[in-house]
Amino acid sequence: MIVKKIKNPSKSASKAMRVNGLAGYIASPEKSNADEKCVYQGSRGFITDGLEAQKAEMLALAQEAVRSRDPINHYVMSWKENEQPSPAQVEEAIGIFLKEMGLEDHQAIYGLHADTANLHLHVMVNRVHPDSLKVVKPNRGFDIEAAHRAIARIEYVQGWERERHGRYQVLDTGEVERGRES
Repeated sequence: MIVKKIKNPSKSASKAMRVNGLAGYIASPEKSNADEKCVYQGSRGFITDGLEAQKAEMLALAQEAVRSRDPINHYVMSWKENEQPSPAQVEEAIGIFLKEMGLEDHQAIYGLHADTANLHLHVMVNRVHPDSLKVVKPNRGFDIEAAHRAIARIEYVQGWERERHGRYQVLDTGEVERGRES
């Protein structure tokens, strides 16, 4: 698996534009590109159930972070071409990812897209903690390192083939260490 952090394409976009645009793309990518399809969509950390209500809820919480221009992070996890995660595996992967990032109590909207040879999961996370209202910096600002550790854990737990140059690997003891070539 690989993981990438996707930068906000519009630094001047309002929080409302960011939340609505990204959540809409994750849930219904075919609206902007007919070749893209979301084959599984989910969310965590919300009081409400519907996507529209969740977008409003996420925006309301993001607005509480008056000092943060963009408290929303967007990550993409991609499986190898021959790997096909089930909905249960997607849910497990999200749980592992958010926990490793220190964001397990946070709002997240995610969707598994099937528009390329590799299934990939878009994950939108609100870094504003729902209780403290503080903006969390995953891994003290080194969120990509935490994301790579999460990927190693997901590969290990779910039995996926490790990337040849994966940054981390999980030992038989369950500890994560800086990786070596496989």
